[in-house]
Amino acid sequence: MSTLRSLSLGVGLALAAGSASLLHAPAASAAEEPLPFELAPPVVEDMLITPTPQSGQGDALLQLIYAKEQQLPAEINFNVGDKPVVLRRDEKDPQLYSAPIPFDFEGFVKEQSERKEQAGQKLTVATFVDREFRGEAPMAFLEPETLRKQIELQMPIRIPFPVVFGPAALVRPERSLLVTSPSVIEDPTRTFDLCTGAGNANGAWTFNRLMTNMANQPVSGVTPADFTENWLRQWATTQTINTFPAAARAQVINQVLNAWEKDTVTGKLRMDRAPLRLLAIVNRMDLRTNSAYGGGTAGEGRFVFGVLRRNASGSCSVLPFTVILEYGIPITGCTNIRSYARQWGALGTLTLGSPAYNSQLQVITDRFTAANAAPAKPNRSAINQVRTNEFLQSPWELREFAIARGANQLTMTTSKQTPHHSLNNSILLGDYIWDFSAQILANNYQVPLVYQGQRMLTGAVPNGPPQQFWNGPGAGNDERHGFSLNTCNACHGAETQTTNFLHIAPRASGATSLLSRFLIGNNPAGSSLANPGTFTMADPLSGTPRTYGDLKDRATKLSALQSNACLSGAVFHEALSVPLLATH
Repeated sequence: MSTLRSLSLGVGLALAAGSASLLHAPAASAAEEPLPFELAPPVVEDMLITPTPQSGQGDALLQLIYAKEQQLPAEINFNVGDKPVVLRRDEKDPQLYSAPIPFDFEGFVKEQSERKEQAGQKLTVATFVDREFRGEAPMAFLEPETLRKQIELQMPIRIPFPVVFGPAALVRPERSLLVTSPSVIEDPTRTFDLCTGAGNANGAWTFNRLMTNMANQPVSGVTPADFTENWLRQWATTQTINTFPAAARAQVINQVLNAWEKDTVTGKLRMDRAPLRLLAIVNRMDLRTNSAYGGGTAGEGRFVFGVLRRNASGSCSVLPFTVILEYGIPITGCTNIRSYARQWGALGTLTLGSPAYNSQLQVITDRFTAANAAPAKPNRSAINQVRTNEFLQSPWELREFAIARGANQLTMTTSKQTPHHSLNNSILLGDYIWDFSAQILANNYQVPLVYQGQRMLTGAVPNGPPQQFWNGPGAGNDERHGFSLNTCNACHGAETQTTNFLHIAPRASGATSLLSRFLIGNNPAGSSLANPGTFTMADPLSGTPRTYGDLKDRATKLSALQSNACLSGAVFHEALSVPLLATH
C-alpha cells in the first residue's frame, strides 16, 4: 500500500479546488460531541479508483486516504449511488480505507471529456475557502484518452481534487438561485399585493397560502389565522430563550398585528389580506448535508417577504421588517438530490417570468411548501425555521422561530450560531474560539446551548447601530473572523459591510429588491444578479482583506452538484463535500 500512498500530492490540491477547510479534522472535544459524518465528514487526503470488472464484488475498488490525526473507526459506512458500502481500514496503513463499489467508468470518461472541452473554452472555477473568494482556477480534467487506457489496463487511477469541482453545467443565478424579477415575484396567479390589490390572494407563493400549508389545520387543529397571530403575539411580551430575556417589541404589535385587517364577524386575521410582499424565492441547496456518509439532505428553499402597513387613509408603507420562511427540502439520497438540482438548473433554459418558467418554478417549490410535504415533521410541514429581521424600533433585531417536535405552533427559539450579546469580547467566548479553532476554520462546529457551565446561545439578536462583529481575548485572526461571520448579526453587519443590515431589502411594488454586496459583489446595477461578482473589504478588526461573492459560490456548487453522476464523479465529489453549517 505504500505505493499508493506515494501517489498522494497532499492536501495542497484541496486549496486549488477551493477546499482549504478540508485541512482541519473534525476532532472531538470534551466540551462538545463531534458532529456526525453527514455534517462533518472526515478529511480526505487522496483518492484512487481501480477497475475490477472480474472481481465479482463490484466494478471498481475505491480507496480513500484520510488525513492523519482523525479518530476514525475501523469501518466507515459510505453510500455510492444510494447503495451502502463499507470502507474498511487497511491492516498495514491506518489512513487507507477501501471498498469494492459499483462505478460507471464510461460516465466518468464522459464527464472528464466535457471538462476538457470547457478547459479549451478557457472556463475557470471560482474557488472559495468557507465563504471567502480566493480566485479563479483553470478548469482541470483527466485526459480522456489516458483515462481510457488506464481503465483498459485496470490500473489504479488517482483522482486529483480539482477534477471534481467546477462548472460542467453552467448556472443562471437570476433564474436558478435567487429569483427577484417582478415578472416572477409579482406573478398574478401565484402572488398577491395588499397595496395594489393585484394578484391572487390564495396563490401558491402568497404568505396566506404558505402559512396555511404550514399550519395544516387538518393535522394540527389550528386555523391559519390563529397560527399566524400566535406567532406575532410573541413580540407582545418578554420571551425567555436559554435563560436570556428577549424583550417585548411593541411596534411589531402596533404596526403589524393591530394594523392587519380582521374579519368583521370572527375578529380573526384575514389571511387573504396578509400585509407581506414577496421579495425573493431562493435556492439554498448549498446548505445540503453529505449524502455519501448518510442519506444527505437537499438543503433549503426559501421565500423572503417584506412587511407592509396599510394606513387608515388607504396608503401603504414599506416597513423595515423582513420575514424569511426557510424550508428543508424533503429529498434525500444522491440520485434524488442531483435530480432536483438539475430541475433548478434547467430553469436557466427558460425565459425568466414566462408562463413556462413560472409554472416550472412552482413545481420545484411545491416540493417543500405544500401541505404534508414532510410527514415526519411537526404539522407535516417541511419548514425548518422562520427568521425575522426587524427595525420598527431600536435596536435592529433578528429572531428565529420553529415548530418544536410534538408542538403545532411557531415559537421563538435560539438563533443559530449566535451567542448572547453580553458574551461579545468575553473570556468565555475567547476560550470557545480557542478550544474549537480547528472546527471553526473547517466550519464544522455548532455553538452549544451551554459552554463551561455558562449559557451561550441566545434568541433575540440585536444588530445595532452600530454594525456588529464578534471577538474574544486570544482568538486568532481567521478563527475570530470565521466565528463572527457565522453569527446572525455580524453576517448582516460589520463582517460583510451590509450597511442596512439586509441582504435582500424591502421593495416598492413593481421594483426589484436591492441586494447586498456580500451576495452579488460590485457588479453594475442591472447585471449584478445575472452575473454575480465579488467585493473586497477590510476585516473589521485586523484589516485583513476579505473577498466575498456568495452567489458566485452558490453557482459553482449547484453546477458541480448537477453535473456529477452518482456512479461516477459524484463518488469523489461527495467524499470531499463539506456541508456549510452557517445558514445566514
